[in-house]
Amino acid sequence: MNQINTLETLFRDSRNTADYPWLSNWTAPFPDTTYMGGELHPIGADELWGLAYRLRKRFPSLALQPYLPKRFPVVSTQVARTAASASAFTSGFFPAVASVDPRDDSPEVRPAPASHAPILDSQLYTRHMHIRSPDEDDTAPQRDQAPGQAAAKAGSAANGNGNGNGINGQDGGVSVLELDGSGLRRSTLHRRAGPTLSALDELDESLHDVPIVRRPQAVAMSMAPKDADPLLRFFDVCPAYAQHDEFTEEWMDSWMQGHWARLLPSLEQRLGLSRPMDPCEVEALWQLCLLEAGLLGRADGACTLFEPEEAVLLEWVEDVHLMETQSWGAPINYQIAAPLLRDAALALRQAAQGNGAPGTEAPAARLLFAHCETLVPLATLLGLFQPAAPPPEAAPGGAAEAAVPAGPAQRHLRAVDSVEDLGVLVAGLQRLNARGPDGAPLPLPLRSEDSHACYQGRTPTPDAVPPPPGWRPLLPLEDGRLFKGARVAPFAANMAFVLYRRKAGAASGSPQHVVRLLYNEQVLPIPGCSKVGAGGDCDLEEFLELVKDKIDPDALQKLCGAAGGGETVAGDGGASTMYARAQGGAAAAEAEAEAPGRS
Repeated sequence: MNQINTLETLFRDSRNTADYPWLSNWTAPFPDTTYMGGELHPIGADELWGLAYRLRKRFPSLALQPYLPKRFPVVSTQVARTAASASAFTSGFFPAVASVDPRDDSPEVRPAPASHAPILDSQLYTRHMHIRSPDEDDTAPQRDQAPGQAAAKAGSAANGNGNGNGINGQDGGVSVLELDGSGLRRSTLHRRAGPTLSALDELDESLHDVPIVRRPQAVAMSMAPKDADPLLRFFDVCPAYAQHDEFTEEWMDSWMQGHWARLLPSLEQRLGLSRPMDPCEVEALWQLCLLEAGLLGRADGACTLFEPEEAVLLEWVEDVHLMETQSWGAPINYQIAAPLLRDAALALRQAAQGNGAPGTEAPAARLLFAHCETLVPLATLLGLFQPAAPPPEAAPGGAAEAAVPAGPAQRHLRAVDSVEDLGVLVAGLQRLNARGPDGAPLPLPLRSEDSHACYQGRTPTPDAVPPPPGWRPLLPLEDGRLFKGARVAPFAANMAFVLYRRKAGAASGSPQHVVRLLYNEQVLPIPGCSKVGAGGDCDLEEFLELVKDKIDPDALQKLCGAAGGGETVAGDGGASTMYARAQGGAAAAEAEAEAPGRS
């Protein structure tokens, strides 16, 4: 958002308003990013709600079970937009409490009213009302009427009028909430003899047509602190990955800016600039195009500044960055997702072993909410979207010239097999990354997610870091490639492992349980599974065998040198257990560091 806001200066310097008339009145779309920055967009909430609604229809036997926290554990990272995503999803997955029609409360079947009536003071609202069904007779005794009668009598006596003033000076009556055939509450005035309502008790006109309020199901949610969440934020608890990511971002900054710079001459001409553009302004223009196309549904603004082949290039550059920092670019990118894949495997086994006896029931569904930096490594560890490495001579045109190398870190990380080696590697990466203008080492803080140079508003560094020797992008520069960020990690990206029990059971000679993989709601075959059945299903035992070498309980300790590992408790996401274990490991490490004679 801050990056897009900087374009106001660029557009003021642009003169070609004849071809691009929107330049003349463009203003920064985010005047205040303090509260909006990093939060869930309303369209995102709608996407999560829609995803939940479709999954509820796809798995009605799960979604129609009464909600209980142990039956449907919900785990989120400690980030506001992720918790909001979980809330949006669960509000669509679980039927609302006191729903008119629990079979289907979707907006397509039962649209919400255009506006909601204001809420009055509850005592005023209930004193003279009762709810009556359509077939209730007007002359039937009024239920729960005594308090209303007493209040009406008191009002009449105060007014000195035995017959009462009635409402608006009319004869006495009582306002009754009736349920009509569509399930809406309608407030109507029913005449009757006897004490009447005071004019002070008259109902607001807006309450004459009140829909039944359906409260969303309240859902419990667990989360671990951001810096101690090895289940869903493993990238934050792994020092070795953080250093590798810092090193990769450093050379990728130069590589990405090299490609943005290729578009400078044509964009300067189209905009009619009298000054040179900065590569970071190209990136900002691309981000504005993505914002307008993805969230506003328009392509007549910033996107008109790019030719189709230029858009393909910019998307490819982003996908190479995604691959090098979170996917196939280096093993540590995805091997650190081992706790999450282990958690899924243990949950599937627990569900298969449960026989319905007390204490053996497994959760009906476990719902985890995290980030692109969580999902992409998990998908990669599972073997999804792996590109074929192109031969050197088949590298995309222009890729090698602007290419920035990610190599030494990848080669060293592949060779790392002990904590001691990691310590040496980390120290070397720190020296590589921490260079001042004079070349002297400087202690630099680690960057956060999505923090390449332009996101920080920085200009290209004069001492640009080249790519590692021999590095070439793993992705071909073509629009039809398999690995695309728009496919791997779009907004509201999702993955589901679904366990099925065969009706025939083990008596037929075939395994009793199968696993189905859903990625962005599409069934994908599980990589490596040889006994793929109808619908891409994989026998549970084969699936567990496939992932056995990828779910080492001590994976984080071996890869990162950080405390962690051990058994994950399936059922609550393991977040609390893993957090306690991480805290205990950190405390032990501090105690050891303070011991006499130890550095």
